[in-house]
Amino acid sequence: MSLDSAILTAAASLRAQGTVLGVTADNIANLNTPGFKRGEATLVSGVSQIPQVFLRRDMSQGAIAPTGNPNDLAINGNGFFEVQLPGGQSAFTRSGAFGLSSGATMVDVTGNPVVGPIQTDPAGGPIMVSSSGQVSQTVNGTSRVLGQLNLATFPNPGGLSPQNGNLFSAAAASGQPSVGTGGQIIQGAIETPNVDLAQELITMITARVVYEASARVITTANNMEKRLLAIV
Repeated sequence: MSLDSAILTAAASLRAQGTVLGVTADNIANLNTPGFKRGEATLVSGVSQIPQVFLRRDMSQGAIAPTGNPNDLAINGNGFFEVQLPGGQSAFTRSGAFGLSSGATMVDVTGNPVVGPIQTDPAGGPIMVSSSGQVSQTVNGTSRVLGQLNLATFPNPGGLSPQNGNLFSAAAASGQPSVGTGGQIIQGAIETPNVDLAQELITMITARVVYEASARVITTANNMEKRLLAIV
């Protein structure tokens, strides 16, 4: 391998390992984010063995943790909650850490309305959500149905496009959503992130070692080139 080829390969490795480190750091930063789905950066050998990075999102189920908060909802199985963004577009999330807006509508942590819509009565009691997503509330001793939370599923959820926060949007790779075909909704609980801290730390340490080795290759190759040019 020529010096130029060694430098190019090492530089590509630096970029690849930098991406791995960035994805891993994001996973660790979201250890306490309900419903967060960890990112994966897989290295593959491209042309002339130059490493390339394949990014994907691990959509496996996280653990379900009881909270006792009636506004917290977890999904056991497939599917996503749908919320409406300020521009009117739909976004999808596994985070069911919901609350109520000043107008008493159900919203996500950033204030996006949960699609239903679910309008509660401030004078009523806590909402009740069935496993199939029917939302009701007792007002003046009478139980009223407020709406229906329909989970959305995708042919390839790993192909969803990440948006700000813990939201995703439909993409060509994910396919279009199918509404009402998801798993079971559990009230008073949240889905914890599917991040294994120990595994993320191992990935980070490995990537850092390779990153530093690639940097040394570039330094060594540069020094060798300078010496050869000095001889010439």
